[in-house]
Amino acid sequence: MSISKLRFISFLVVAGAMFAIPFVSQAQPKPAEGTLMLNKKNYTLKHALAYETTIDNEDAVAVVLSGQAVSGEQLKEARKSEKENNDPNFNRPFLRLVFKKSGEVKHFSAAAGGTMIGRRSGTATGQLKIEGGRATGNAKVTEDPQGMFPTSFDVKFDTALIKASDALPNSTPRKPGPAANVSPTVSGVFKGNGKDAKIAFVSARWGEPFSGKPGIVLVFSEKDHSKDKKPGFEASFGKFGSALAISVFEDGQIFGCQVAHSAHQKRGFSSVGNIEMSDFTFADGKVEGELTTNGQLEFFGETWEVKLKFVAPLGEIPKEFQVPESKKEDKPASTTPSKKSADDDEDDDDDKEDVAAKPKGDGLKVKELALTKDASDVEYKQVVEHVLFKSKSNVKAVCAELAAALKAQGWANDGTDMIQPQSSIMKRKRGGAKLTIFVKPDGGGSQVQMFTEGLNWGE
Repeated sequence: MSISKLRFISFLVVAGAMFAIPFVSQAQPKPAEGTLMLNKKNYTLKHALAYETTIDNEDAVAVVLSGQAVSGEQLKEARKSEKENNDPNFNRPFLRLVFKKSGEVKHFSAAAGGTMIGRRSGTATGQLKIEGGRATGNAKVTEDPQGMFPTSFDVKFDTALIKASDALPNSTPRKPGPAANVSPTVSGVFKGNGKDAKIAFVSARWGEPFSGKPGIVLVFSEKDHSKDKKPGFEASFGKFGSALAISVFEDGQIFGCQVAHSAHQKRGFSSVGNIEMSDFTFADGKVEGELTTNGQLEFFGETWEVKLKFVAPLGEIPKEFQVPESKKEDKPASTTPSKKSADDDEDDDDDKEDVAAKPKGDGLKVKELALTKDASDVEYKQVVEHVLFKSKSNVKAVCAELAAALKAQGWANDGTDMIQPQSSIMKRKRGGAKLTIFVKPDGGGSQVQMFTEGLNWGE
């Protein structure tokens, strides 16, 4: 080949490369970036959802940054709660930012692990910009002094805006197909008192329904449990070495957690609310996701930590675990006169008075709720149905006094109490009412936050 031909070919190669440069695709912006620190633990937020809504009778834009994507059903419930001036709930961890139409932060709320904070205002800085059907912006709290739990975040987002007249599609029904031809795999960390367990096996099986929804049992263990008919039960007793049994719904929301580590003296304890699922998917005959405690946790003097990534096949639901169709249907329409539509232009003060006048649960008024004898700085936050107060006693003494006072008032235990000097959790139920109580140190005394459900908040 002649030199002139070589030069011509070289020219074509260089020219082609030059013309190709403008067509190199640019990296797409991430929908969410940043972390949430809540009660001294850090949480990564990967997903973002922005939607128009109505809060406090004003048009607003809510942005939810979360570890798990928000479903169409959750968005529908969120908007309904917001029209009733209540804060919605999402799969944890999540940070909910509410912006005014001007782009300023109005307030925020968050939940992660066993901690939830209601709306906070005046401490967050940030901005929202809407352009081309997208919501972009940022928000930051260096330190929130309003609540009893240390809180901070620094996030930014770039995501499509869901208009008030629009909605997300409902979740795709899960196909009852056969289990996928994939090998179950698991990797990561499961520590007990600082000692790492060699988790090598994972399985996914259908379990008994919970709250009218199908349940999936995930078992992680050191020894092979694949041939056991009830590995979740046996794992709690150490049959397969160190093990973890997690119960989840089809959307990855956790409703059961059994921890059995060989380094623990107290094996097989339950710790729902302290472990979370992210990037969970169930489709095409398999489940996959990531479990994490977001660092080390303490349980009655012993520590544990989980960060596991997994994939496992999952087949059809056995007949004995199928949820009857009647339980899947929506509740029948009420025979009592309905309240006015949320779209009506009339003032809704009468509706609020009507709701307040009707006792919830067994009719116990919130201000009749048993507190400690020395309770001070008591706050009744009706919007989020929280009760806050302080005591001069230490955490264990406060928990003991509250347990006795609530028992005398007819409250029963709703699960196992977690009483620790640095942070304690108690759950109680009475008829249709429930309490979740958080107690933590405050100087020489304690701070108490009670999340209530089903109490009468009327005067």
